[in-house]
Order: sequence, then C-alpha cells, then structure tokens
Amino acid sequence: MSPDIIGGILGVSADNAAGRGAISGDIGAFFLTGAGASALALFKGKSKLLLIPICLFGLTIIGRLFEASSNGIGNGAAQPIIIELIIVSMLIAAFKLSKKEA
Repeated sequence: MSPDIIGGILGVSADNAAGRGAISGDIGAFFLTGAGASALALFKGKSKLLLIPICLFGLTIIGRLFEASSNGIGNGAAQPIIIELIIVSMLIAAFKLSKKEA
C-alpha cells in the first residue's frame, strides 16, 4: 500500500482540480456527516445517531494506525490521532451516558 501512488491514481492531490475537489468534497462530507449526526443526536434526543461519528472517526483512527505501523509516524502524524481519540472517547462517553431513547 503506497498512499502517494494510490492518491495519484485517484487524483487526491492539491496540485490539480480533481484532487482539490476530492479533498474539499470528501473531507467536507466526512466532517459534515459526523457533525450533523452529532447535532441530530443532541437536538432530537436520538443517541444512537452518535454511532455514526463514532464509526467514522474510529475507522479513521484504524487507518492512521495502520499507516503508522506500515511506514512509521512522521512529523505531525500523532496530533490528528490524539485529537480523533479524544473525539471518539467523548462521543462514546456521551453515548454511554445518554438517556434511553423513547
């Protein structure tokens, strides 16, 4: 697995229009989905919706850890992992502490 080669094949690079579109579209959708599901869980009282961002961020952590184990942790790679671990921990705590849904 070589992210630079795969990214080049998929066009995920900030040096071309397709890559910029993929970065803004896909990453934007990822975070908007997580934030939207969290907001709905909060305002609609549907705590099961927290499973969506838990899965999204949890899978991201798994991918980052796989990358780190394959190629080592480079400069700046640990910070996103730590932030995502904190977010997932907070979401799991919110899910566990939420009242049962009616």
